[in-house]
Amino acid sequence: VTNLASVKESRRGAVVCACLCSAGIAAVGLSRPEARAEAETRIESTDWTQWLSMVGNSFTGAQTKEESAELLRPGEMEPEEQAEQREWAQGLKAKQEHPAHSALDGNKVTVPLDAETVEELPTIALDDVRATANAGRRWSWRKKNKQILVSYEGIVYDVTQFAESHPGGRELLLTAAGCDLSHFFQNYTVHGDSNKAANWLAPLAVGKLSAQDAQLAKTLTTPSIHSTARLRRVWRARRRLVAVATAVLPTGIMLRSFVRMIGKLISKRLAKILATTIKSTTGIIVPGYALGAEKIESGIKPDGSRAKVAVIGGGIAGCGAAWMLARDGFDVTIFEARTNLAGNARTFDWDGFSKLSKQNDTVKSCVSVTAWPPLLYKNYEALLKVLNIETVPMPLSWFLVSKVPGYQGTLWGADPTHDDTRNSLRGVFAQDFQRYERAAKFIETVTDIFTGYSWAPWRKNDTVSMYANHTGMGMLNPFNVVPLYTVARLFGVSSEWWDIIFTPYYTASFLVDELRPFPAVFGPIIEKQIPLNPTVENSWHGSSPNKGAHDCKLTTCVTWKDAGKGIRQVFAKLIEDTTVHLNTRVLKVDVTADGSKRILHDQSDTPETFDRVIFACPCNAVSNMLANSLSFLEDTVLSTPVYADDFHPSTGHMHAVMHSDASVIEAEHRDEFLNRGSNYVEVTKLPDGSINIENQYNFGIQTPGPGVYDLPLEDKPVMLISHALGPGKAIDKNKVRGGGNHARAHPLYSSWNLAAQLSLRLFQGRDGLYYCSNWTTPGNCHDMSLLSGFLCAHAIGAKYPFPQDIEALKDFHRLNDLMGVW
Repeated sequence: VTNLASVKESRRGAVVCACLCSAGIAAVGLSRPEARAEAETRIESTDWTQWLSMVGNSFTGAQTKEESAELLRPGEMEPEEQAEQREWAQGLKAKQEHPAHSALDGNKVTVPLDAETVEELPTIALDDVRATANAGRRWSWRKKNKQILVSYEGIVYDVTQFAESHPGGRELLLTAAGCDLSHFFQNYTVHGDSNKAANWLAPLAVGKLSAQDAQLAKTLTTPSIHSTARLRRVWRARRRLVAVATAVLPTGIMLRSFVRMIGKLISKRLAKILATTIKSTTGIIVPGYALGAEKIESGIKPDGSRAKVAVIGGGIAGCGAAWMLARDGFDVTIFEARTNLAGNARTFDWDGFSKLSKQNDTVKSCVSVTAWPPLLYKNYEALLKVLNIETVPMPLSWFLVSKVPGYQGTLWGADPTHDDTRNSLRGVFAQDFQRYERAAKFIETVTDIFTGYSWAPWRKNDTVSMYANHTGMGMLNPFNVVPLYTVARLFGVSSEWWDIIFTPYYTASFLVDELRPFPAVFGPIIEKQIPLNPTVENSWHGSSPNKGAHDCKLTTCVTWKDAGKGIRQVFAKLIEDTTVHLNTRVLKVDVTADGSKRILHDQSDTPETFDRVIFACPCNAVSNMLANSLSFLEDTVLSTPVYADDFHPSTGHMHAVMHSDASVIEAEHRDEFLNRGSNYVEVTKLPDGSINIENQYNFGIQTPGPGVYDLPLEDKPVMLISHALGPGKAIDKNKVRGGGNHARAHPLYSSWNLAAQLSLRLFQGRDGLYYCSNWTTPGNCHDMSLLSGFLCAHAIGAKYPFPQDIEALKDFHRLNDLMGVW
């Protein structure tokens, strides 16, 4: 399934795989009575709220609230305490910032079960465990009484009730129903970053497998089985979403518009009465009028006290919302489950730069969010100006090598010229490049008809915006949902060009290797910023003193002047006036009778009370936090979005290796690439006919600010981050520096995710609960995530921070037109 070419084909594959699974477990019976009885006794006797809190507090190195506060204020501690805290924090920082794939560093989940306990466990047949996969498929927001069993290292665990407490969300745990957890722990390496997962599993042990069944369980739990089970759960939600998006959403938009009109033209009091009635009868929220969704101006409540806001998630969306609220007087607390803020914007420390600086041998680089086009990132650029963070041009230059039989050759993306020795793929696919260029121009022309950039008087002075396509008349543009692949094929572009050129080229940007659902409306935008058909407006090629006679680079992107230090400075300044709880996972959010929100997290047994809550975390995690009050509408929308790892959980693009082994680059291209290429993409055809896309990120080039880019090769270490190595390749273990995992980091660009995001407006602000993050926007990028946080903060009562920047303000309103937060 993971190698099928399209979502349509994936569905066919899922059906085939499901048939095979059904055939394999056709004769399965019920779980053994004695095992079931023991499971019920052990599970029912567990106080889950107390247990989760206890496990969280027993986590090795876990921070209490007091420890977290002291860590943020080291100047108030004694020198010896400071040194101890620095050493302790550095250990956590290294473990969290560079969470290596378990295959690299042995971060294995080890469940603390003693031999005596294991000996007393009854033996359960593997068929009985696998039979509960059907229960996982049938489990719904109404029917939650089906038994769910999983296995791990020969032990069987009953996770039926734990499904509602799983920190990653119920939907992800149900995907594992009847499976062995080894596959999941290896590919979702967050489980091995602490002992929390192991401690949560320990009391759930209800049986054991025979040695033969234990080995078979691992063999039968494959990426294909995982993807099939996950997509089956997703399609259940999608069927419900069709009803929501086609019936409830249009009705909700009309009702919201009507109530707002009443509030502006007739009476705010009447509008509030109508909004409250609509909320109680339909569950649809009218921001600003529905009870609990009113604005709190300047952060001051009617009783004169400061309004308290909890932000769950410390990425750019959460920290951006917290910063905007705090500067307007709100009392803001950020809860971040990891040991560092920044979300996807991670950094990595490279040593070996003695010639760059005598004082410091280390350079901190960015490893996920590395560069952006300032023309499109208007609000992030405005934020950097306010925070006084400098930027520099980022000299991006993609180099692609195809080893696919019949289509061998090379391509420098920023160089439009054809050369049989350096740029031969422009000749191999000459017609496809031309046809794609015509397709992109056609999409741009049609999009302009709906957005009005070239003909509407009110758009006369507008600059290019990636938000305009989804606002106003732009919402009617069919290319919002028609895939770019479909349009390209209609213009005669070959599927080989798409698989060998387009997808590999942009996989490096999106860390997603399934781009066929990619909406066509984004095609012209990425072509202007990261072009396959470069022009003088967005690229440069020629000779340069340090890079040789044949140099090329894109001229559209910038990055932080101080690289990784720069991005860390951004987050440090965003949280200056907030309270931050690191390494703290929120377990439950309950809405009380008086409208306040009680938050229980794993670092305390005592809930904290807030007036508003912003969820700035992955959608699946939210559902369990709100388990006590989740509606059908909310469950549907939160269960629908898909991430890259839902399709390809074990692909190399989910796992990164930081290293200094230059041998992974083909010898004939090695020195030239290391000297001037930012991204090395190698495309090979595997024996099963599928395409492997290898990505190498060269941070010897992608770190221009500190001067690394200009250093000769002999004066700097090799700085590579590898994804999905091609056949026959291996990295020298002695040159491995660290690793990374991108699970649940990259939502797919698809019409289904867009439909869920549009439907989210129906309950934004319900009882003072708001949603932001990359999955709530039409695209996975830093500026959109930041703006989503700004919108939630504004809905709560904070003022927009850049009113003097007209173009940034326009984007602020455009995204709100799409998200409908206020």
